[in-house]
Amino acid sequence: MEESLNNKQKELSSRLYKPLIFYIPRKFWVEMDGEKWNDKEFDALFDTVVLMKTDGSNKALQNGASNYYLLSKTAELDKNTYALLEMRSKLDEDSFQFLAKKYCIEVAFYKRISTWMLDHIQEDIPEINNETLLSFELQKTTFENHWEYLQKHFVPSSEIKQTIPDSNSTAKDFEIIQDLVVNPLQSKNENKNSPKTTKKEKKILITAAAAEKFLLETVFNVKF
Repeated sequence: MEESLNNKQKELSSRLYKPLIFYIPRKFWVEMDGEKWNDKEFDALFDTVVLMKTDGSNKALQNGASNYYLLSKTAELDKNTYALLEMRSKLDEDSFQFLAKKYCIEVAFYKRISTWMLDHIQEDIPEINNETLLSFELQKTTFENHWEYLQKHFVPSSEIKQTIPDSNSTAKDFEIIQDLVVNPLQSKNENKNSPKTTKKEKKILITAAAAEKFLLETVFNVKF
């Protein structure tokens, strides 16, 4: 049963970040160590919009088309709702509440992060176009709507707020994401010794496996 619940939880979690649009705010890291993180070596890492598609592939968006991919967000989260409803009828109460609470904590995290990114992206990335901005807005609204349904039908919001309060995001919410980035975080020596890649390849910033590792570790790094 434990393994089965774990697999179900992973399935639910994967739909939270597929699709997903996000960026890593440079200002958090500059506050900690400006001399290091202001280096041009990390320009491709920070304040770069990344689009994670439903199939797990991803790329630096560079103001490309994104609305089409985010329109499927509601459908993916609806799949999770249906799955939870089905599991509630099949699992014992303790098992279901454990699974539901874990999932709701993840959703609360995404809701907070998506709101923060929408509120700050024009400040951090002034050149962002209207379509990309709309995608961030659509993502925020989708997570909010999903969260509203969850707290009414599965887990009371008061229980989740004890774990993830409605407060402003900090570097702690983004710090593990640096492990996702492949090319920009290589040291200058490593870059010299590594095979040359094309610019097109460098647009792919993270792997699907690394994305799952980051997003799960970030969520479950909070205090339960």
